[in-house]
Amino acid sequence: MNPQQLLYIYELKGGVRPPAVDMKGLLGVWPEGEYTYLFFSLPAEAAVAAFLDTHPEFRLTDYYRLRYGDWQDLAEGEPFQVGRFTISTRPDRSGEAAGDNHLLIDPGVMFGSGLHPTTRGCLRALSLLYLRLRPARVLDLGTGSGILAIAAAKLGATEVEAVDINPLAVSTAAANCRRNKVEETVRVRLGDARGDLPSADLLCLNIHLDFLRTFLSRPEARAYGCVILSGFLQKHLEEVISLLPGGSRLELPPLIENGLPTLIVANHPCERGVNDHGPTEPSF
Repeated sequence: MNPQQLLYIYELKGGVRPPAVDMKGLLGVWPEGEYTYLFFSLPAEAAVAAFLDTHPEFRLTDYYRLRYGDWQDLAEGEPFQVGRFTISTRPDRSGEAAGDNHLLIDPGVMFGSGLHPTTRGCLRALSLLYLRLRPARVLDLGTGSGILAIAAAKLGATEVEAVDINPLAVSTAAANCRRNKVEETVRVRLGDARGDLPSADLLCLNIHLDFLRTFLSRPEARAYGCVILSGFLQKHLEEVISLLPGGSRLELPPLIENGLPTLIVANHPCERGVNDHGPTEPSF
């Protein structure tokens, strides 16, 4: 979408998201707790009113109109560089693919354009980690646009599982996997990060602080060889480090992007750290 294009967002409260919603101009349906957000590329008062007539369990609670560029963090110049990756979010500016580490990402209305500080930190962390280690199996929780899962596949992961609780994120990430030709490597699925999780050599966890507090206290937090953690403010850095499982270690000093840290954590099965040899971080 063009950054100047308008988004029309309708906030509904109540009800359970219908399995299918077919309305002209509908970009996506975003469930969030007890609310459901309908994203349109055109004004849709009549369509929403008709939907409410047939779904009385919902009620309209708010309405927003804003530029897509204000909703989604987009780069002025593309492609742009983060760590070892060249990223394009708009096909008209993608140019020629710059090697295997070119990411073609259409975030739609989901999180994960590549510019947010936590996403940038995680991409830098992946870049550094794969310089020294080759995690074959990767789990990306809260995948959003799928950018971290795709990046891991581009770096050499052979099995990647991308999980999100939001159906719109799942469809967005799956489309981006096809766009980057990694759909055979990355399995995108709907799932709750609070449930049973598959094993992996590397866990990518770019989720809000409240979830990190809960997850890091669970026994399975120590089951992953390496973990990339982000999604919290720098003022909470010491707290997050204190929550790490016993025996874990930081592989590098925290990577800070605009006051938001990213950690590379090694648990017991991770035998060799990214900074065991050579400089701690290459100059990109």
